[in-house]
Amino acid sequence: MEHKVVDVNSPYPLYRQVADWMRENINAQQWKKNQQLPAEEDLAKQLEVSRGTVRKAISLLIKEGLLIQIQGKGTFVAAPKVAHPFGQELISFAESMEREGIDYETKVIKQEVTVPLLSIRQKLEIAPNENVLYLKRIRYIKDEPVILLENFINLTLCKGIEHSDFEKNTLFSQIEKFSNSKIRHGIRRFEARALTEEQANLLNLDVDMPVLYLEQITFDQEKRPLETSRVWLRSDKYVITSVLTR
Repeated sequence: MEHKVVDVNSPYPLYRQVADWMRENINAQQWKKNQQLPAEEDLAKQLEVSRGTVRKAISLLIKEGLLIQIQGKGTFVAAPKVAHPFGQELISFAESMEREGIDYETKVIKQEVTVPLLSIRQKLEIAPNENVLYLKRIRYIKDEPVILLENFINLTLCKGIEHSDFEKNTLFSQIEKFSNSKIRHGIRRFEARALTEEQANLLNLDVDMPVLYLEQITFDQEKRPLETSRVWLRSDKYVITSVLTR
């Protein structure tokens, strides 16, 4: 006799029992990444529960990042999150994805020479009359936006970088090329943050979806600030990793 997935006499909620069964299928790779799930109606019939119970279980696993829903297509097993070793080394997002063998695409939203706000001037240690290169980009994995980046590059140290093609070249490589120096260290600060409506649209997220937010300043070997950045990472696509010893 086939083992029943749910126990209607258990005090454990039915939707959580269904979610546990789905999670086991994903973890055991019975359901492969990017695989489409059966329709809610078919799952409800198979598990002998209501369609609402199945829908609630799916919603739970979407919040956990194990499933995704694509409008008009259905529910799919999510691809594993991208792990970025932010806590242990100074590495760019592009370098991290290339190291993991992940294909990605970069789209430049804005690239302009501008006079920065006081807060940016202070981070870059530049005078009020000095310009910076403002760069706004989105990184995509399989046509899905995963990272929104805003960078302010010190043009005093990186003369000519404003003409670079940042859809083909990484920021760190161009900074080192035009500054004729090496990036040596950085300061990073992380927090959870809500999105503006514009940012949510760019990342294809609901406006109330929290994201990982990063602020960073990178320095050359002479401890001069080369750039400062603000980065929004989809928390359903990215995890930050660290290797610690004592």
